[in-house]
Amino acid sequence: MGTCMKLLGGAWTPEVVWQLSGGPRRFGELRKDIPRISPKMLSARLHDLEEKGVVRRTVMPTSPPSVEYALTELGAELVPVINVMVKVGTRLRNALRQGERGSEQRSRSGTSAQSLR
Repeated sequence: MGTCMKLLGGAWTPEVVWQLSGGPRRFGELRKDIPRISPKMLSARLHDLEEKGVVRRTVMPTSPPSVEYALTELGAELVPVINVMVKVGTRLRNALRQGERGSEQRSRSGTSAQSLR
């Protein structure tokens, strides 16, 4: 589990894997799909994921040559993990928001958390 979390914990890694889960993409397409990532960081992430066997880089025989990135079989196995993380993250965010609203309502009504115990 630690190895997987170390990989997925890298900056922008889940987003890059998620974008590639839809099929092969070129660098410029990934930049458009992840607008807040810098070109330098995207390049570093792709290189790192390629070294780890998660992403495959293919130079297309066009003029000028273009490069496509795609998930390897190993990379595709990460997609369900990221799906679960998204679902749990959404539930956590919703629970936190409900907790914040409940706390606001208690403070407006003059009820403190301590008096509820």
